[in-house]
Amino acid sequence: MGSDIGTGELPAIPEDTVDLGERLDPVRTLLRRTAMRDQRAAAALVDVLGPRIHGLAVHVTGSSARAAKLTVSVLRSCLRDAGELAASGLPGEAAVLDRARRAAVATNPTGDVRSLAGPGPVADRTSDRREVDVLRVLLELPAEQRALVESAAQGRFTYSGSARQQAALTLAGVLDALVPFGGPRDAETRGLSALDALALADAGERLRLRDLTRSPETAVIHRHAIEAAARLALLTAVPPSRDLHLAVLEGFGAAPSASAQQSSQAPSPAAPLSPGATPAEPEPVYSGDYATPVLGTDSQRRMVGPPAMAGGPHGSAAEPSAGSPPTPNAEAAPPLGAQDGSSAPAFAFRSADEKDRSRRSRRRERQRARADRRGIPWFSRSLAVLSLVAALVLGVMLWDSHRQLEASESFSDAWADHTMTPGAQLVPGLSDNGTWQVVLTDEGLALRAEGVAGWEGEVLELWGETDGVQRSLGVLDLAADGTIEFTSERSDERVFVTREMAPGNESGSPSAKVVANLDPQAETVDGP
Repeated sequence: MGSDIGTGELPAIPEDTVDLGERLDPVRTLLRRTAMRDQRAAAALVDVLGPRIHGLAVHVTGSSARAAKLTVSVLRSCLRDAGELAASGLPGEAAVLDRARRAAVATNPTGDVRSLAGPGPVADRTSDRREVDVLRVLLELPAEQRALVESAAQGRFTYSGSARQQAALTLAGVLDALVPFGGPRDAETRGLSALDALALADAGERLRLRDLTRSPETAVIHRHAIEAAARLALLTAVPPSRDLHLAVLEGFGAAPSASAQQSSQAPSPAAPLSPGATPAEPEPVYSGDYATPVLGTDSQRRMVGPPAMAGGPHGSAAEPSAGSPPTPNAEAAPPLGAQDGSSAPAFAFRSADEKDRSRRSRRRERQRARADRRGIPWFSRSLAVLSLVAALVLGVMLWDSHRQLEASESFSDAWADHTMTPGAQLVPGLSDNGTWQVVLTDEGLALRAEGVAGWEGEVLELWGETDGVQRSLGVLDLAADGTIEFTSERSDERVFVTREMAPGNESGSPSAKVVANLDPQAETVDGP
């Protein structure tokens, strides 16, 4: 598009009516304006198509969070490819919603299928009058066909074989009622067009459809099917819970095109300066004599002169010697690019500045610097050691707590498995030292105790007895809070716990110091 010669502005974009008869296509116009980096057109696209895309993503994915991310991604891609979408053979609305539907169905839809013809709240619907036509078509269908259309509109289509062909023809009939397909009455072309318009066709079906729609007479069927699928999105519109303008429009219009950058950088001879405008001044050449007190006091001034040149002054720039040439002034300074690459200015100090720094003062400064370096490391080393010790202690504590948690979870699983085993016996223990319980099964046992007090120099050992034969099942681990958790793959008719000298009784017979008796045949006798 060229610019108007009289005003220098871009000409107005007429509303596009191609392939739409007498009906205008405002979305296509917004896409074309968006392709020209129009901020207001891009914001209008978000307002118009945001609820449609978000609602379709909610119904397909079943998650509001995923739908919001998908909506932002689709809208940003539409802003990026606005020119391509506007130039396609589809109406602008159908082109954008077709891209949104394919992106949503590609996420493998999950969740329940929502009814599109049910009495939903007003906030879930758009104000488009075409919604009435879509609802009328759905309500005239039998319940089974309506469920099929609602599932397919939300990305669920699990048919195969001959049932898939029949379902595709049903979908084609519904879409044909929304937007007449026209063209030949070929069942295969109409069914595959309906599946592809709803993003449900597989790779083989898409290749077959491409072969069937090579002619303009059959291509119109596919295009009208996509328009009809966009009509179904009227019933799934749900406005997003948060404003999408900031996330979608971030960075839009900030980077101009390469041609615009070149045109802005290259001066045009045909465009004269406007009245009152001043031409851009070139960068001033760094030259001349002036004094500025930088990195020093008034008694230690730096004399900043022009860039260093061969044969230039090397002494004090303020008072050159009789044999040295004078410092060049601003008029005699050469251009910036003709200085043989010496673009750095020459800094000239007074001779008195170097004399003020004697050898003794320089030695004193070096000693002071070494003393400062020796005084700092002890603190940093101590801090590093303390940090390392703290990290090690914290790591050991975390490892121990993690180990205890894993052991507790493992015992809980074992206790639950033994309890649910057929024929399991939950036996309470008779003891004056804590509360004891054991689950006896044919596959093993699980023992648990609480409130148990230990003895110094002694351990608690678990014994089992079957048919009068006693055997050791292992030494019990008493925790600091008085709890005991123990599992074993061996089982006996009854078990009991005794006190043994550490590390345990290795003679094969228990001691007489019984701590707890867990016998299924024992009877609990209440005390007086």
